[in-house]
Amino acid sequence: MSNKFSFSNFFGMDDSDEKDSVEETPNYNSRKVVSLDKKVNEKSKIAVFEPRIYSDVKIIASKLVDNNAVVINFDSADNESIKRIIDFLNGVVFTINGSIERISNRVFLFTPHDFTVSGDVKKGLDEQFH
Repeated sequence: MSNKFSFSNFFGMDDSDEKDSVEETPNYNSRKVVSLDKKVNEKSKIAVFEPRIYSDVKIIASKLVDNNAVVINFDSADNESIKRIIDFLNGVVFTINGSIERISNRVFLFTPHDFTVSGDVKKGLDEQFH
């Protein structure tokens, strides 16, 4: 009979049918810990997109998740695609604790949580178009 603990031995039952084996304990020292945070020295970038269809949203969302700001011009998209893209990106922005800012009627700025925008772009655009 082996020296390992078993419920059969504990309760006084015979486990002669059980094979003797040595249980291996996991080697916790060989595990690697990987940080999920982005590199602090990595510079933030701004990506500019002009999506035409809803499937273009995958690339845009990946840029946001990679800590890049995104400017989207919806001039080439139909209204239904615009609604779906904004809805999807609204969920992405919520998840990364970012923000959405409307720059003009069909241009939006999506930013990650640690991205700061200063100035009043909308005021300048409103004066330019009115």
